[in-house]
Amino acid sequence: MFFLEILISYILPILYSSLVSLVLVLLILFIFRIKDSNIRILFFFLPLIKPFIIITEKIDIGSQYFKSNVSTAGMRFPDPNNIIKIIRSLEKGPSILSDMNYLTLLLIMIGITAILIIRWIILYLFYKDLAYEDKVGRKDAPDIYSIIDNFIKKIKIKAPDVSLTHRKYVSPFVIGIKRPTLVLSPHLLEKLNTNEKETLIQHELSHIKRKDNLIGWAALILRDFLFYNPFAYIAYNLIKAEQERDSDKLVVKYSNKPKKEVATNILNTILKIRSISTSRPSPQPAQTFQNKPLSFFNQLRLKNRINSILNVKTPEIYSRVFPKVLMCIFFLVLLVLQLMFVVKINNFYIFLR
Repeated sequence: MFFLEILISYILPILYSSLVSLVLVLLILFIFRIKDSNIRILFFFLPLIKPFIIITEKIDIGSQYFKSNVSTAGMRFPDPNNIIKIIRSLEKGPSILSDMNYLTLLLIMIGITAILIIRWIILYLFYKDLAYEDKVGRKDAPDIYSIIDNFIKKIKIKAPDVSLTHRKYVSPFVIGIKRPTLVLSPHLLEKLNTNEKETLIQHELSHIKRKDNLIGWAALILRDFLFYNPFAYIAYNLIKAEQERDSDKLVVKYSNKPKKEVATNILNTILKIRSISTSRPSPQPAQTFQNKPLSFFNQLRLKNRINSILNVKTPEIYSRVFPKVLMCIFFLVLLVLQLMFVVKINNFYIFLR
């Protein structure tokens, strides 16, 4: 019964919250025609953040929402008193831990958190190992540094370190925030022509400009905590796809190449990565040039990505300050506003919000 209550009181509301948040976000982006990728990514974080607000509440459903009806619906904001109740219950300390159900739940949560922390450490060490595998300087790779030096002047960032990886993992990626490292595969670079190589490196430098590594880690951690939530995975993939599209837009804006040429270079590079990659890329917070099997949905995403490049209007890549402020306020409202549905089944109250 205890775990049934956990399912009804927490798991179902979390799944409901993520689903409703995701649908609302997609509707808002469609209705307002928001093109600014930073704003779009902010809204895509809603299904990842909102569940953590849900689990901080302990609500007396029966006394608050039911009189004679067996169901009710509406909108509400979180009640601070509900959070205070949880804090007070935690003050009991040992008396709560004496309950076998709560103790079991606590041990499960500690175990899951420990597993996730180990996973993040292994993932970080994997990419860090690649980043230090074969660091090269300007004398060792003058052609790579020439492309870097030319582009960083335009987007106004510091030159990253460059490392070459000779493993089967061929997708280029950037790791590090304070001192980023661009990791490239010589095997891949040999397959690319000059224009494709230039576009690829410019794309990765654009990720550094956007600080996508930091965003990637935040999204990955939130998604992993919600590992049972399919809508968290959808939101995470939308964030990653948005980062790729915006980096493409920055390449179009600052490379002085025609949009069609950039789109062709991106498409050819992805296809060449697919043709020589023999290992499946790990789920990553490091920002990589996406390398996924060309299934129907990934073909559709790739088509949308290419169309996004062809339809870029460089003066409109980012919104002005005032619309950004309004969108941020709107995001905060959606974050705390709950579309509520409560139903009573036998002796159980299902409170979806």
